[in-house]
Amino acid sequence: MTTEYLSSTNFPAASPASAGTLAAELETLLSSDFTGNMFALLAVYQRILADNSQRHQWPAVHQKLETLFKCGKYAVVDGPMIGIPVSIRDSDYFQDTVQHFGKERSKIASIEWMATAWNMTFSDTGLWMGKTFEPVAREVVADKTGNDAAMLAQYDPQTTRIGRNYFREPPQPDLIQSLGLPVLTPMWNLKPRPKSTAEKLFDSDLLPENLAREVNIPYSMTGGIFLALPGKSVVPEMHDKEVYQLNYRWPRLNPAYPMTRLVDELVQIADGIYLGQLVFATKHYSLGSLRLLSSPDMPAIPLGEAYVGEHDKPLDLLFKLFSGDKEVDYGYQNNGYFLMMDPAYAKEVYADIAFPQLRPRAGESGYLELGYDKTEPPRKPAPAGAPAQWQGVTDWVNGWQDNEDLRGKFTSFILEESPKKSDVEDVREMRRDGESILQMLQRISLDISAQTAGDDQLKHFDRLHRLFRCGVAPQVVNGLFQGHGKKGYNCRANGKEKRDWYGQADVARGFDFYHGATLNLHLGFSDTLRGDMGKKFNDSQLFPGTLASILDDDVIKNPNVLNMVWHSIGKYIFPWAGKSYEKISGRKLSMFLDESSDLAKRYPERVRELKTHLASAPHYALVKKGSHHYWQKPGAYAAHLQSGSWDKGMSDEDKAFWEKEANDHWVDGNNIQDERVLAADPLMRVIDMNYRVPDPSLQALSEAGPSPFARQGYIFLGVDDRESILPMNSDNDNKKKVFQFHYRYPMIGGPTPIGFCLDELVEIADGLFLGQLIYATALDVPYHSSVDPAEYKYQLFGYFLLMDDTWERHRRAIKLDVWQD
Repeated sequence: MTTEYLSSTNFPAASPASAGTLAAELETLLSSDFTGNMFALLAVYQRILADNSQRHQWPAVHQKLETLFKCGKYAVVDGPMIGIPVSIRDSDYFQDTVQHFGKERSKIASIEWMATAWNMTFSDTGLWMGKTFEPVAREVVADKTGNDAAMLAQYDPQTTRIGRNYFREPPQPDLIQSLGLPVLTPMWNLKPRPKSTAEKLFDSDLLPENLAREVNIPYSMTGGIFLALPGKSVVPEMHDKEVYQLNYRWPRLNPAYPMTRLVDELVQIADGIYLGQLVFATKHYSLGSLRLLSSPDMPAIPLGEAYVGEHDKPLDLLFKLFSGDKEVDYGYQNNGYFLMMDPAYAKEVYADIAFPQLRPRAGESGYLELGYDKTEPPRKPAPAGAPAQWQGVTDWVNGWQDNEDLRGKFTSFILEESPKKSDVEDVREMRRDGESILQMLQRISLDISAQTAGDDQLKHFDRLHRLFRCGVAPQVVNGLFQGHGKKGYNCRANGKEKRDWYGQADVARGFDFYHGATLNLHLGFSDTLRGDMGKKFNDSQLFPGTLASILDDDVIKNPNVLNMVWHSIGKYIFPWAGKSYEKISGRKLSMFLDESSDLAKRYPERVRELKTHLASAPHYALVKKGSHHYWQKPGAYAAHLQSGSWDKGMSDEDKAFWEKEANDHWVDGNNIQDERVLAADPLMRVIDMNYRVPDPSLQALSEAGPSPFARQGYIFLGVDDRESILPMNSDNDNKKKVFQFHYRYPMIGGPTPIGFCLDELVEIADGLFLGQLIYATALDVPYHSSVDPAEYKYQLFGYFLLMDDTWERHRRAIKLDVWQD
C-alpha cells in the first residue's frame, strides 16, 4: 500500500531485498495501525513514547517511526508550523561496536536517560510549540555560514529558509517546569512573539501571510535559529535519502549547546504533516565557550570544535591523505522524532484524539479564534482518599494542621546541644508559623539553590549545618536500627524467603526502610582545592597578597553545577529511593570489616566477585594492596581477626566479640531504588555486584505504602555512636556523635564512586533524618581503617533526608525533590 506521500520508493534502499522489507513494513503499519486519521495514529505513538511505564514498547514504536520517515516524501516546508516532540533518544557512543555483534543499540544507550527525564518534566507541557520557516537573503546565508561555498551553491530563494522555534509557558508549572523559559531565554537568545511584520527577528523576513497563519499557534517567545534547505540525510542508515534539512550548527547562528550538535531532517507523510528526525553529532562538536567569572574582559575560551560544514579540516589533513576521506565524519545519529503540522489543520491537531495538550489556553493566541472559549473545560479528578492510618487527612500539604497527632509529629524537633559553642541560635526558630519541618527544609533548600547558583560555597548551607549539629544520632538496639521518636522505626519485619550469604542460608531479620530525598548538593572538591592552594602558598610564603585575592570569597564564585543538574535532570533520572536496614550477623560483619593480607584465601568467592565486576575495581585494588602489606599498621579490628575468618579457624572468643559488636552497633544496609531502575536492570547487574531483587515479602511492605521500591543495592554498613569525620561538625575536643554509613571496606564491594563515600546521619524529628553526603577527595589515597581520616580529605557534597511513610506522604504532596506527577 502507498499513499500520496508515503512510499517505499522514496527511500534509496541498499538492495532489492531491503526495499522489499521496507515495503512490507509500511504495508503492515498502514493496515494494522492506520484507521484513516494520521494525526490520531501519531498521537498514539507519541503517548506511548511519553510514558515511561511503557518503555518496553519503545523499540517497536521507534521502528515504526523509522519506517514512516524512510517512506516519507521530500518537501519544502514554508511558514509557521505547530510542533510536538514525539521521542528523544540518547546518543549511542558505542553504536559502531555493538553493530558488529548484530545489535542496534548498546545497553547504556538503551537506558534512555534523556527520554526518561524529558517524560517526567516537559513532554506534554507544550514548552516547545513548533517552528517557522521564513525567506532569507543570500547575503545573510553567506554571513551565517562564513561564505561556505557548498551552502551558497545550493542557495535558492524558493527553497532556502531561515527559521526559529516557538516556546510557551507550561500550564501550572512545577519548580522544574517553571525554570524552562527563564533558562532558555538568555541561553538561546529568545525574543517576544512578534506583533507585526515591522519587527526584525534574527535576519528573517516576516511575511504578512505567515504572521496571519501564526494566530492558531499559542506561543510567547521565539528563537533558536537554523538554516533550512533541501539536502541528503546525514544519518548513515538513511543512505542519502532526500530530506528538508535544518542546520543549527553554524557558529555565526550563535547556537548554545546542545544545538551545536543538532541537524533536523523533515519529510512529508500526509496533508499538513511533516515527520522530523532529530540528528545529533557524536564527534567534532562544540560545547560552547567558557568565560572566566574572575576575568570578564578576557575572550571566551572555546570548548570542543566549531562546526565547519563538510569541509576538510586542517588538523585532519594527514589522516585524509592516507584514508582518502574528503568529508568530516561527525558521527551523526538519530536522536528521536518530532512533528511539524500546518496550522491550517489546527482543529485536527488539537482534537481530543490527537494532541489536546497543545490546545490554546485562555488568554493565548488561537483560544478565541478557534472557538475554545465556547467549550466547557474538563473537570479535574477528585483527590485521592486519605491513607487508612490517617483517617480524615485528605490534604497532605496543609491538612495535617487539623490532626493533633500529625501536627505534633510535623512540628516537633528532636534535638541536642550543638558541640560548637558558636551555635547560639535556636534552630527551632527556623520553622515559621503554619509550616511543617519538611516545608521549612524545602524553603531552606530553595534558598540555598538560589544563593549557590552562581557561588557554590558552604557558607550558604549554614542553616543545614547548624541543624545537623543539633540533631541526635540514631542508635542500634539489639541489632535493630532505632530512632528517638514515638516508635523509633518505620516498619519491623522478618523475611520469609531464605537467601544464601556465602554458603549459609537465612531469612532477613529486623527489616526496616526509609524513603529518601535530596536537599542540596555541593562540589566538595572545590573545598579541598581551596585548602590545598592555601597551604601551598602559606608554606612557600609567596605572594601573600595575591593568595588573599585568589582565595577571597568574593572573587572565587563558581556556579553550583552539581546542584543545578540534580534538580533539573538528575532527580528525574536516578532512581535512588532511600535506604533499608536489617540485622547483621557476626559472621557477615567480620567479613565486611576484614582487612587482612590474605583476603583472597579467606573469602575466595567474594574476592573473585570483586575482580570480575570491573566497577568494583577500587575495592579489589585494596585486596591486592593488602596482600603486599601496603599498610604498616593493623586495621581497627585486626586483633579479632588474627585467629582466622569465621569459617576458617576463628576462635570462640573472637566470634563472641563479633556477635556482640553486631548486636550493639552495626546494621546491614542497602540503598533502595524505585521502578525507574528496572529499565537499566541488565546494566545495574553488571555494575553493582550487590544489586538484587528484594525478598517478595519485604517488597510487599513497601508496596503497601506511598512509594514502593523495586531493587536493593549499593550496600553499606551502618554503625552508631561514631564521632563525625568532618571538622565542621565538632569543636576541638567536643565531638559530634553521628550514625555513619560505611562503603569503603574492601569486602563490601560496590561501583565507583560509592567506594569513596562515608555518609553521616542524625534525627531531627520523629521519623525524619538529616544526612550529610560525604566523599573522600584524596582519590589517590587507598582506604584502610588504620589511616588518619584527615588523609582522605573528606568533604561535604550535600544534604539528604530519610523519612518514614508519614513524612513521605507529606513530601510527595509538597513536591519536595519528587519525580512523580
